[in-house]
Amino acid sequence: MDQNYSAAKHNRLNLTLKPVFIGELLFIQTLTEPAYAYENGKFKKVIAPREGITSDFVREYAQSYSSDIFLHDEDYDSLRKLLNKELTKQTRSLSIGDATKNATRQVNLLSMQMSNLYKNPFDDELLTSQFQNTKNLSSLLLNNKGIQKNIYNVLSNSKYHYTHTQPLLSSIMLLSFMQETRLFSEKEMEGLFLTSYFKDIGMSFIPREKFEQSHLNDFDKKLFAEHAENSMKILEGRVPLSNTQLNLIKNHHFLNHKIQSLVNNKDFQYPDEFLAGLESNLVSALDILVAMTHDRPYRDSVSIFQSLEVLKSVLSDEYPQEFKALVIFLKNFTSK
Repeated sequence: MDQNYSAAKHNRLNLTLKPVFIGELLFIQTLTEPAYAYENGKFKKVIAPREGITSDFVREYAQSYSSDIFLHDEDYDSLRKLLNKELTKQTRSLSIGDATKNATRQVNLLSMQMSNLYKNPFDDELLTSQFQNTKNLSSLLLNNKGIQKNIYNVLSNSKYHYTHTQPLLSSIMLLSFMQETRLFSEKEMEGLFLTSYFKDIGMSFIPREKFEQSHLNDFDKKLFAEHAENSMKILEGRVPLSNTQLNLIKNHHFLNHKIQSLVNNKDFQYPDEFLAGLESNLVSALDILVAMTHDRPYRDSVSIFQSLEVLKSVLSDEYPQEFKALVIFLKNFTSK
């Protein structure tokens, strides 16, 4: 069944195919058009039209190729609708049955749909669906404190692209820590969970291959630097986040800039119209911590304690008690 194609056909396929996470194929029985793997710079047909799709095939494909498989538009659109239908169905039954299983499935479905949202950030229906389903996940996690660590670990070990898991990982850890501090109401925790989760949607403007590179040109660096502001622009007026939350999203990398200022022995200036407080520091700090403790294609991860050493330089003086509480929390949250 495997088939390689000429350069001309390869170029045509490159324009018409869209990548989806291989696990999404479990929502559909057959495809109307062929599906392809991308290997050694070429597309290879791996599923014929109307060929049955099994869990064994999905597992073997993920082991042999990658987490992505490429579909034609018609199959891509059908799969996207099926995923949204399944996510809505799952959300409606979150309170029924085993909370850990429900949360695990919800997290997996949200990660798949986040991939679609990155491809279509101005699709109002898709954004609204993601927002509401994420909000329902936050309620489940708030009401089942004992499952958060397990859900975090399951997602950490998943094969989703890191741009689709990083926001949810940092949000789960943020929510867990806020519950430990007992300084926030449930409504505040839900709001910050959603703020943290959607803060990187501006990365949808960045080509996928750029996330694999350690060295970027000036134009690419500008794209990355602008992603936080682009996140705010994408979300403004389209989801029920307050101006304060949107401002936090716009400036959620301020601790990164503060760290760089210390490294370069320069004075740090807070962004205009940005009110730094405990909430903004926590969102930014846990985003940094999760990123540092997970591998990237261009670097290895570091330990949780190495990450805390970095954060100590920008948190411990202003928030000594909260930083101490964070250290204690992480010893338990990251232990096996």
